Amino acid sequence: MKIPMNDDGNKIKILNILTTVEDGGLEMLIYKIYRGLNKEDYDFHICIMTKVIHKSFIYKDFEGLNVKIYNLDFINKNVGLAGLLKNINQIFRLLKLIKLNRFDIVHSHDFFPAFYSRIAVILARLSFSKYPSKVYSTYHNIYYWLKKPHRIINKILSSVTDKIVCVSESAMLDSVEKEKIRIKKFKVIYNGLDPDEFYKDVALGIEYRKKYGYSDNDIIVGNVGVLSVRKGQIYLLKAFNEIYRDIDNLKLVIVGSKRSHELYIYNELTDFIKNNNLKDYVNLVEPIKNVNGIYNMLDIKVMCSITEGFGLSAFEFMLTEKKCIFSDIDVFRELTMNGKFGPLFPNKDYIKLAEILKKEINQYKKNDPALKVYRDFVAKSYNLNDMVVKYDELYRSNS
Repeated sequence: MKIPMNDDGNKIKILNILTTVEDGGLEMLIYKIYRGLNKEDYDFHICIMTKVIHKSFIYKDFEGLNVKIYNLDFINKNVGLAGLLKNINQIFRLLKLIKLNRFDIVHSHDFFPAFYSRIAVILARLSFSKYPSKVYSTYHNIYYWLKKPHRIINKILSSVTDKIVCVSESAMLDSVEKEKIRIKKFKVIYNGLDPDEFYKDVALGIEYRKKYGYSDNDIIVGNVGVLSVRKGQIYLLKAFNEIYRDIDNLKLVIVGSKRSHELYIYNELTDFIKNNNLKDYVNLVEPIKNVNGIYNMLDIKVMCSITEGFGLSAFEFMLTEKKCIFSDIDVFRELTMNGKFGPLFPNKDYIKLAEILKKEINQYKKNDPALKVYRDFVAKSYNLNDMVVKYDELYRSNS
């Protein structure tokens, strides 16, 4: 299929709009889409809504792809009157950015960027600009925290949105139910993973155990994800506290960055570790680029999220031929085939999580060939190439 060029006969210009570019799965997802699409057909751009404090490794990865990055200065939390006036000014900066660069597609991600970017699109159309020609928004989560006014806003702005992409069917159905948006507006594109990027490597696992001070005899339980209330790390920590005395050499590693607006989560975790004398058993680790080394170091991963849209890191881990335990939420029931490819525990129930975790540890065998079934399942069901093809079809389409 020949790509439809813009009126100047140039490549299709795509602007993806994000709140920030740190170390999250959302940012990595967009990076992999850009990396996978044909550079001869597309011209890729990124707009970061909030002020950049430091350049994360993903930010630098975008630069390595020669992606043009624009930085705005919206206020995301505790807006107030001064913040509101600033955000209005930023909307017009975004409007100017869209019109001057003549973007063919504006694609926003999550509620905050989707709200302001679609306001800018409305202003562009009121000024009789023909750019952008297509507007997309992706839901990366099940947004349980959104209030009724937010849902109404999403429904209203859906009228200027060509497609709402959801990373799982659960995320789509939640929006259909709560926002009453017609289902034909939606398109489900599952997140995709590269089996060549995440794989079993015994030697790498040993190397990373030495790097972080663990022995071959240690049994390491882990969680990888930003330190956020959504990720539920406190429930894993409480479950670990219930069982670590009963299992020799049991350790816990939580890998994730602090969010400036959720520093209380980091403080909650560190306070719990201190108050329960767990410092010799629990390690909080900053994210690293070669997360495959972390995955190979771990024995069992726990995805304790209280809400998710997909939960990318769990399936990355499973590609290393290991088992992940999941909270029993809609999306994990969907993506694990109702627990067939990962045991489920009742959401937030750390006592039940402790029971399941203890059972899995007692049954666990290092380098068990039977665990290859998890890699095969992920490689087939959530493949990176399949995802890139579907985004290519979306960007080329007339809808």
